[in-house]
Amino acid sequence: MQDNLNESQTTRKPAGPPKQTGRVGQLLFVVQQAAQALAAERLEPLGLSPRAWGVLSTLTESGPLTQIDLATAMSIDRTAMVYLIDELEAADLVERVRHPRDRRAFLIHLTAHGQDLQRRAAAALAGAAESLLAPLDAAESQLLVDLLAKVAAHWQQASVGQRRRASRHDVTT
Repeated sequence: MQDNLNESQTTRKPAGPPKQTGRVGQLLFVVQQAAQALAAERLEPLGLSPRAWGVLSTLTESGPLTQIDLATAMSIDRTAMVYLIDELEAADLVERVRHPRDRRAFLIHLTAHGQDLQRRAAAALAGAAESLLAPLDAAESQLLVDLLAKVAAHWQQASVGQRRRASRHDVTT
């Protein structure tokens, strides 16, 4: 019996890298983890988390947004967004300004300090995307970005539609 055990142990092939899955969710998770690690490594010296960077860069790209719109754009829970905005406001990176057309809402604006830190963070992150996408050529990288943007836009729009349906339901009940 011992001879059979030893023989099977010695004839077994060495374990190589596991076969890559074809599951989209798992692949996106692995790539997202790598992107988060790269971002965290480059943002840490500036005192920013990847989520904080996401807020600063989203506001730079879109201009002031309500907390709800910002949460939707970043796919972050609305309650978590409140805490994140609180932290960024305490650090003088953003400010809440009453919405001119909806007195119940606030627009989130970047402060001058937030704009400066966003520029420095963008510089620190320069090259991170290239590192992440190193196995792809330029055309493949652009195609991946375009496809991910298309999927993200679809799900962000679906989220907005879901919120509208829920608010209509709240009014009618």
